[in-house]
Amino acid sequence: MIVYHGSSLIVTHPDTNHSYRSLDFGKGFYVTSVKGQAERWARRKASLDNGKAIVNQYRMSDDMTGLHVKTWSSVKI
Repeated sequence: MIVYHGSSLIVTHPDTNHSYRSLDFGKGFYVTSVKGQAERWARRKASLDNGKAIVNQYRMSDDMTGLHVKTWSSVKI
C-alpha cells in the first residue's frame, strides 16, 4: 500500500517513538492514503515553518502487526 506524509521536511526513516508532541490521536507518525490530503498538510506545515512543502511517499506493508492504526471510511457529503 502507498501512503503519504505531508511535511516541510524529507523524512527518509519514519520514527513512531520520537514524536515531538502529543498529536490528535496520540504520539506517532501520521500518514494517509490520500495524496491530496498530504499535499494540503504539507502546504500548511510549510507556511508555519517558512519552509518548503514536501510530500513523503512510502510503501507500507499490508501486515500491520504491532502497529496501532486508526482507519476512517470515506464519507460523501
